[in-house]
Amino acid sequence: MKATLTRQQLYEMAWTKPLNALAADFGVSGNALAKICDRLLVPYPGRGHWQKVSAGKFQHPPPLPDAPDGIDTEVVISSVRSASRRPRSRMSESDRRRQIVDVTRQIIAASGTHAASMKRVARDAGISEAGIYNLFSSQTELFAFIARDELAQMSLVMQRELQRGTDPIARYALSTLAYLREVKEHGSLVQVLLTLPAVRDTLKKERVDRRSANSKAIGREMEAVYGVPPPIAEGTAAILTAVALRAGKLLTNRKTDLSIAERLTIPTAMASTRKIIATFGCRLTGDAAGQGI
Repeated sequence: MKATLTRQQLYEMAWTKPLNALAADFGVSGNALAKICDRLLVPYPGRGHWQKVSAGKFQHPPPLPDAPDGIDTEVVISSVRSASRRPRSRMSESDRRRQIVDVTRQIIAASGTHAASMKRVARDAGISEAGIYNLFSSQTELFAFIARDELAQMSLVMQRELQRGTDPIARYALSTLAYLREVKEHGSLVQVLLTLPAVRDTLKKERVDRRSANSKAIGREMEAVYGVPPPIAEGTAAILTAVALRAGKLLTNRKTDLSIAERLTIPTAMASTRKIIATFGCRLTGDAAGQGI
């Protein structure tokens, strides 16, 4: 038997009956049909799906992703082996990694981290389970990669805001505002991932190092601009960082809203910083003096 199908047609047929039964209709093995689906990024039911359907537990199939670059949208399925085969065009490793990350994000957003098993992610991404393990050695590594990516994006936004400030206090205020707004927009995913002990342990050193670097940077500026002694400057910076992080955590846990977090965090931190500078600082720049510090 020989049949020419579009990806859409194959996708729809794959969710009407078990893959082995569908493969038999075409005169090919279930494994051969699964490989065709994997190559075309066509999701198909995993093990146990049809038993759940028989038990009355209907499950919506995942959406059909875009076709891989360089792959035809039609496929010929034949029980007769072709004499020659066209070379396959494979997705690059970076594109495949990004696809896996995007699919994992969608699963977590819809069903939580417990649903994002490596098998489920591979199935929804339309690749073999071995394929996903070639890029991520474990679920923890995959989750840590996503959390690291989210944190890096948030840090990027904060760094852009830092460059707009004219003095340490203004830079702190701008970066904290940017942080809180990023947390509101994207922080829930990071927070969910960091509730997992294995992910938290994986990222612990990186997060501690990043927090320490941020505190030291603020402390150095306070010392250079306002003459605050290094121990006091770094201590103040560490407290400012902790205040911002705490506000962000309350925000992601929905224990406060963005407007309240902004109104409480920024004025409190700035007033405290001005008090520290007035008490321990030994010199002021013209700009700082103009602000009434």
